[in-house]
Amino acid sequence: MNLEKIIKPKDVSQSVDVIIDELTPCLIHRESGEEYKTTFEPLLKSDLKMLTKKMGWVNFDWKQEFSVSDRQVYKLLIKGSTDIQGLISFQIAEGYIDVFLVESAPWNVGSSDKVFIGVGAHLFAIACKFSFDYGFDGVVSFTSKTKLIEHYQDKLGAIIIGGHLMAIETPKAKELVDIYFNEEEFS
Repeated sequence: MNLEKIIKPKDVSQSVDVIIDELTPCLIHRESGEEYKTTFEPLLKSDLKMLTKKMGWVNFDWKQEFSVSDRQVYKLLIKGSTDIQGLISFQIAEGYIDVFLVESAPWNVGSSDKVFIGVGAHLFAIACKFSFDYGFDGVVSFTSKTKLIEHYQDKLGAIIIGGHLMAIETPKAKELVDIYFNEEEFS
């Protein structure tokens, strides 16, 4: 598939800059090594009061992103908890999922003080899962910050489409979905 012809460039002001620490089958508590199963759900309007700069969500305006009509915003949760571990915003494009924003919760950022490992890659796995669900073969696009282009190539197997525009193709998308969702339909 020639992704350069189907994936459209977008505004580079909304660049992805989440760090992918590890590909793990669940979230792992950094200090204890304990594994936590996850789930994801649509972000609710009632969640927005917790996603403020005062609460440490300083990278993006999630209230604004939530209000964009053609975007879908999902929250990553540990099963049985209402604490949001990360957020992803995307829209359904023609033949692929177009990711706009990805953010780990403030307590999951940094190398020495984060609570959980595996959040960033898990958020991309959610986008890949939707891409498979919509019949797009797992293809996901996003615009990367310059300093993270090589990081996404190494950690996610993403390819450069042009400039900062990157994509995750079917084989790598399948790997992410298999790791995080372990669903037989993708085996």
